[in-house]
Amino acid sequence: MLDGSYRFFCESRLILREFFYYRIIKKIFLILSKFKDSMVKKLLLLLFPYFIFAQKTQFIELRNSIKNKNHSAKSLTLLDRREDKTIGIISHRKEPYEVKFEKEDLEKLFSDWFIEDNKVQGTIHYFLVLENLKVNDIPAERSVSGHLEMKMSTFLKKNDKYYFLKKRTISKDYLQRDHAYITRAIAAKISSELANIIKDSYTETGLSIPILEADLVNYEKIIPEKLSIYNSETFIDGVYKDYKSFAEQKPDKEFAIKKNKDGVIRGVKRVDGYDNFGKDVFAIIDNGIAYKKTPVSIIEIEKDSDGIFIMASQEEIFPQYNSTPVIVGAGAAGGIIGGLVVAIIDVAATKSRKQNATYYRIGIDQLTGEYILPENFGKTK
Repeated sequence: MLDGSYRFFCESRLILREFFYYRIIKKIFLILSKFKDSMVKKLLLLLFPYFIFAQKTQFIELRNSIKNKNHSAKSLTLLDRREDKTIGIISHRKEPYEVKFEKEDLEKLFSDWFIEDNKVQGTIHYFLVLENLKVNDIPAERSVSGHLEMKMSTFLKKNDKYYFLKKRTISKDYLQRDHAYITRAIAAKISSELANIIKDSYTETGLSIPILEADLVNYEKIIPEKLSIYNSETFIDGVYKDYKSFAEQKPDKEFAIKKNKDGVIRGVKRVDGYDNFGKDVFAIIDNGIAYKKTPVSIIEIEKDSDGIFIMASQEEIFPQYNSTPVIVGAGAAGGIIGGLVVAIIDVAATKSRKQNATYYRIGIDQLTGEYILPENFGKTK
């Protein structure tokens, strides 16, 4: 009811505002009366509402740099997969604005954006898939907030096959007290997120699973089904420096799991003898059991019908929220490696912490390896 009431308020306000321009309207009708051709009159009358009640517009300006510094990119093509091409209406000081791109031909708009920033080109064809882009007002008693929903992904094309690179989903509210111009803030956010995912894709190696263009609409289901980590009954023991190697079950041969004499995992070491358990380790697999590396510990990766996940506390994922450093293990021995607090790792000690902290089911994205945090994450703090 509140949404409908607010919409009625905005529409009524526009009509009342234009009502005060009745003198101008009267003059227009006087001009119309001078036309003897009835067809011209009808045409002008038909177009009249569009001139009077024209919707204000907030354009999304693609001005951020998307320069490919190593000159490997040949082209950028937009694939607009949105079912509804309209973005939506948001308000500035209760005045409704329609959010739009600067041109209707989006494929040309994005291609021109790329060409402008990349005079020297390479051989790789990049594709940006726009899956969702919506804005809307969130009415409150005394003010109106704006909301942005956005989802996009990138691929590279090779031999008529597409290879996944990155994806990004944004869901964000914009409060009036935080932004002088909500409309401009949201438009700027859309532009910057588009630029960021494009630039990040230039350095992304991507998953080695080719799909056809027709399968892009269902890539989130098709690609994981082909990844070794999800379709194999057994896992390959070893150290995995990133999610790509973990998903494709290709452990890093330069690293090995470090254990004590009792067989308890104590960390990761290089095969040449140098210890390393820094931020460049994504996961390890030992005796067929997978463990996720976090800033302060390793946590067993579990699996259910919704995918893979870990049960972890906020302090284990984001240790800055804890008042004191969290060190999991039998002692305080350890050091700072790669900017992270690292200590002797003890899997049994990790499990025993469950009685002392609030634990959440934290999903692991099957395409990127990024955390999928639950809605209530950290709200008990």
